[in-house]
Amino acid sequence: MRHVRPVLPVLAVLLLLPHPRAWADRVYQGGVVAAAYPEASRAALQMLDKGGNAVDAAVAAAFAAGVVGPYHNGLGGGGFALVYQAGPRTTLALDFREVAPAGASRDMYLRDGKVVAELATDGALAVAVPSAAQGYLSLLARAGTLKPSVVLAPAIRLAKEGFLVTPKYQAMARLRVACLAQDGEAARLFLRPGPDGAPAVPVLGTRLRQPELARTLERLAQQGAAAVTGGSIARAVAETVKAQGGVLTAEDLARYRVRWREPLWGSYRGHALAVFPPPTAGGVTVLQVLGMLEALRPTGLDRRGVEDLHLYIEALRRAYVDRARWLGDPGFSDIPLERLLSRAYLQAQAASIDAKKATASASLMAQALPGSPPAQEKHTTHLSVLDRWGNAVALTTTLNGAFGSCLVARGTGILLNNQMDDFAAQPMRPNMYGVVTGEANAIAPGKTPLSSMSPTLVFQKAHPERVLLALGSPGGATIPTTVLQVLVNVLDAKMDLVRAVGAGRVHEQWLPDAVVVDRESLEPATRTALEAMGHTIRVVEALGDAEAVMEDEETGLRTAASDPRNEGAALGQDEGGPQRAR
Repeated sequence: MRHVRPVLPVLAVLLLLPHPRAWADRVYQGGVVAAAYPEASRAALQMLDKGGNAVDAAVAAAFAAGVVGPYHNGLGGGGFALVYQAGPRTTLALDFREVAPAGASRDMYLRDGKVVAELATDGALAVAVPSAAQGYLSLLARAGTLKPSVVLAPAIRLAKEGFLVTPKYQAMARLRVACLAQDGEAARLFLRPGPDGAPAVPVLGTRLRQPELARTLERLAQQGAAAVTGGSIARAVAETVKAQGGVLTAEDLARYRVRWREPLWGSYRGHALAVFPPPTAGGVTVLQVLGMLEALRPTGLDRRGVEDLHLYIEALRRAYVDRARWLGDPGFSDIPLERLLSRAYLQAQAASIDAKKATASASLMAQALPGSPPAQEKHTTHLSVLDRWGNAVALTTTLNGAFGSCLVARGTGILLNNQMDDFAAQPMRPNMYGVVTGEANAIAPGKTPLSSMSPTLVFQKAHPERVLLALGSPGGATIPTTVLQVLVNVLDAKMDLVRAVGAGRVHEQWLPDAVVVDRESLEPATRTALEAMGHTIRVVEALGDAEAVMEDEETGLRTAASDPRNEGAALGQDEGGPQRAR
């Protein structure tokens, strides 16, 4: 029988879990999946049970996730996917990130010379060109094996039958209830009348059905991406946005094309890594920090040693400065990737770190900067799949903020993104997550906003043709740091995957000049020692939502781990016979 993990406090998970070799629920002979929603994991497992591969499973999970997790993702969003094909031994990188509409302009969020932040986060002017459906179906056409009607079936059923409101849903809806209430369609679908009759957060266990979205998904299953890039659905999206003062048009939807890019490659402790290139900054950050850590600690990193934590924090600080200074859409800016990832540059960056003292963030870039607000939670989702043949997918997708723009295209059920906030509304001014970017990320028509998404594949040392680990996370600027710490936990600390994903985390992003830690990450003495070195520590409840799958190099057995901080599920199948999750 399929099993969904209960949500437990992180500390309880870390203390009570046995080694996965002794815990059958997480070690499988067949395929494995980890996703942020149990329904999405079950949809993926159904595809594996039907003989589908990792791509079939990932696409089914992505469509299902968009139904049950509208606060994170859906057809109105976009994202990135890394895919390893075991047969030809090729790695694909699919960029289906949204782009700015043709009517977008550099200063579109300035009023009297000042940024009006809400214009980039709430309502029609915040909407970039939606692209998730094109991305998922392009991925399925290129590397899947099952028909779209089969792969979309779980999502269609979930939209028709509905899903139950969970604590996570309530938490996200509370953040955006006022925004959702401004749009009649959004309020009808995602809220319920409160005691005073006004739209309010639904009570736990409320079943939310989305019949219009079900019809849209059925058309996608029959017609492919053309169902949303043209015709009545595209007109409905464009007319809804125009009526609310936005600039997205039906022509923007018709012109959109996904981009197949070359992955960025690096290594750590003898393992090859594939990460995603710009227009996401996440992959560059991961490779830069790993390169600095290897230069500083060539034989291994003590993940919770004070001196090594200090070095890790300082490496992050320098990588995030490079993000702000250099990174953006490569179609619009010359990005010196070769230099930024060269061994000589990373060694020089590592050598600039004072081993005993924190660097003041303001000293790392001469340009004066406005004050940065505290980083907020990023409302993105990730899923990882590894099938029995060794094919692997790491896919990250988002609407950006919780419930995106809070605007639903009339009659379609499509909740639209607020991805335009990921541009620099004004270069070197922080966005809603406290992230600072520069001229390379200024708004321009057809341009892709910079992202932190970091889908990552790590390959085995002894069998480099096999994937060791597929992982990623949501979390805005904390995405790369979540990925980095899971990698370090597995490759340096030799932790099993469940513990590696559940362990406490530490984050630094240059600005704000503070080290953000979750409650399980640092012992009091460690925190005191870091503060004595000049670090400012800020404690939060949780960082990231890692979803990871792994294949053991010696046994070939596969493990899945879904972050215990949230409501996801890690599932897998046995080899042969009726495929089932234990």
